[in-house]
Amino acid sequence: MNLLHRRVNQDIPTLRKVLRSQGFYGAQITSKIDPDVRPVKVTISINQGPPYILESVDIQIIRDDKAKIINAPDIFDIGLTLNKPAKSKPILEAKIAIAGWYRRKGFPFPKVDDPKAIVDHKKSSLSVSFAVQPGVEAQFGYTDFIGLESVIESYIRSKLPWKKGDRFNGGLLRMLEERLMKTGLFASVNAKEGAVIDETGQVPIKVKLKERKHRTIKGGASYQTDEGPGVNLSWEHRNILDRGERLKLSGSASGITLATEGMFRRPDFLRPDQALLLNIRLAEDSPDAFKSRNITGIAQIERNFANRMHLSAGPGLRLSKIEQFGQEERFDLISFPVHFQWDTSDQLLDPARGGRMVLQIAPFYDFYGNDLFFYKGYAQYSRYIDISRSPSIILALRGALGTTGGCERDEVPADIRFYAGGGGSIRGYAFQSVGPIRNNEPIGGRSLITMSTELRVKITEKIGMVTFIDGGSAFEAAFPDFDETLLWGGGIGFRYFTAIGPLRLDVGIPINRRTDIDDPFQIYVSIGQAF
Repeated sequence: MNLLHRRVNQDIPTLRKVLRSQGFYGAQITSKIDPDVRPVKVTISINQGPPYILESVDIQIIRDDKAKIINAPDIFDIGLTLNKPAKSKPILEAKIAIAGWYRRKGFPFPKVDDPKAIVDHKKSSLSVSFAVQPGVEAQFGYTDFIGLESVIESYIRSKLPWKKGDRFNGGLLRMLEERLMKTGLFASVNAKEGAVIDETGQVPIKVKLKERKHRTIKGGASYQTDEGPGVNLSWEHRNILDRGERLKLSGSASGITLATEGMFRRPDFLRPDQALLLNIRLAEDSPDAFKSRNITGIAQIERNFANRMHLSAGPGLRLSKIEQFGQEERFDLISFPVHFQWDTSDQLLDPARGGRMVLQIAPFYDFYGNDLFFYKGYAQYSRYIDISRSPSIILALRGALGTTGGCERDEVPADIRFYAGGGGSIRGYAFQSVGPIRNNEPIGGRSLITMSTELRVKITEKIGMVTFIDGGSAFEAAFPDFDETLLWGGGIGFRYFTAIGPLRLDVGIPINRRTDIDDPFQIYVSIGQAF
């Protein structure tokens, strides 16, 4: 029995520590052991009392003779709020935040003592004080890169967010790490200041790098009942000219498309936040709506405005021969496409939070002799809502709107018109089959509206299920005509989660099934979520 009493007495301080971590500094804990029952009954009673409030925070600055006089950070800068429960975690984290604040202000080696707390049980409050030695202010010294193999140092040095002699700022070290990781050239980046400040008041910086393999070969396969099996293969070199330039060559084949494509991207074109994009694509497309042999070339400048927010624009040339309903036409189009993209989602192939926005507009002019001019605009937004973590339940929403103006529908090249239906649009209907129909064959439209809703449930770490409903249509008019009937499709899906992304199997059923046009169902298999 004495051993049991000792064990209980050892547990009570642990419980008291847990309660204090949540702000209950006045908690009362008692224990009672009843030896007359078998097994022996142990009762621990807890009266947690009111949560103690953080009454004051005092930051005491200890300076030496060489230290520059500087004010202390505001309590909001270190993550604390007065008159809130005095939980221990934010107070302990404030010590790290104080050191980070001084590092951003030019002091590379601040020393912050552990917080001292005074508890006032009468007021049910807590007062906290920190003692800080900021140290000596410094400037950035020489930056040394360690671990470079094939990447040219001058390119990496251009990513530095500071110049030698600038006031030291520890936050800029993290910015440099993020910039270098975004190039896709490195497996790891670690930037750290030297141990001492030299006689000129500068602190050297060492950046340790580990280059990743710069060449990648990728392959994929898909199957859709309306398009048949599909395969794609690509080769990419992410450092082909040793300054982060990317060259990607790819090819794809399916029941409706045979295409090859080349893409070149040069970063830091004319300015650090800008890239030059060159793209050329040769394709033969033969869906039910038309047959098209085309070659497209585009040269664009891409500007990065914020994290994962991009705007690109530049001239394009598209040469094509298109056959539809037994008539063949030739188009030689020059264009100037503008593309805006903002991606706040957390993952590429299996997003659970955030959103994605795409805005596109392009004027076209046919210089072959048709004197044809028109413009095409498209907008799409997807949103991902994390409803539950355990089990994982994600609500995914998507809406798209398109418009074409400047000419009649039949004057727009058939392979540029809007179509709806298929695995990336309205599931349950064949590819491009939703919209204007002629002789039971799709003809396309000048405008488009589609919408999708998915409920994604992860049953185990590897298995998931999806229910979905898609709807919309393409229209002959320049803007969607809501007097016309929208077609809806719904269904269920299966997900098998792999290291590279979820394997998707969707079965879609046309809710508004049309006689002699729509099959009873469609099946879609690919890697990644539907959107």
